[in-house]
Amino acid sequence: MTTLDGQTAVVTGGATGIGRAIAERLAADGAHVVVVDIADGTETVASIESAGGSAEFREGDVTDEDAMRAAFEGLDLDVLVNNAAYYAPLVTDKKRFDEISADEWDTVLAVNTKGTFLASKHALDRFADGGSIVNIASSVVTLGVPGFLHYVASKGAVLAMTRAMATEIGDLGIRVNAVMPGFTWSEASQQAGEEYLEEYVAKQDLGRVVEPEDIAGVVAFLAGPDSGIMTGQAISADPGLSYY
Repeated sequence: MTTLDGQTAVVTGGATGIGRAIAERLAADGAHVVVVDIADGTETVASIESAGGSAEFREGDVTDEDAMRAAFEGLDLDVLVNNAAYYAPLVTDKKRFDEISADEWDTVLAVNTKGTFLASKHALDRFADGGSIVNIASSVVTLGVPGFLHYVASKGAVLAMTRAMATEIGDLGIRVNAVMPGFTWSEASQQAGEEYLEEYVAKQDLGRVVEPEDIAGVVAFLAGPDSGIMTGQAISADPGLSYY
């Protein structure tokens, strides 16, 4: 028996990158995975099914309340991973905060913060008997990384939301925790280039590249029974650059 046998897990933003790695890992651990994404998630589903897992794709924009209501319709839920994020366009467009437009600010906060709120809101009634919510934050919150204050602010909000949500729904037996990935070599991050990656890795204690599968392993721990005593916590999934 694997750790999530018979369970249903929703992964927002599961079509690509870290989200896809999370979806594949939870499926490998026995869960039926529902990929919710504005992008086409059929390749993720096909990958899971070819490995003997169970999955489905539901199209949905996390910033749209009606779409989130529909995305969770009819599910008996055990795990929700709030992974959907607006990040890729920011990697090569860093700017000081006074150069960020109000529209840019609103876009990032809408996906990263409002999206986490809406998915959690409409998932809540679908948890039949306790369960686990895992929010994806970021190590940038502790590092004060310059160049995208809107992203840093949005992920700081996710950390604060994690603790408040854990307090509010602990009596339902639902745990809420967060993962704070360090710089992860996903499709989005690769736009920063190999030189940036080498500089980043050189600063770390372990001096290794973080792959999406590394983050998926931490998420799987928080989703499963081995973390059953944990709620309101944040794990820094980082090879020794940020500490939390």
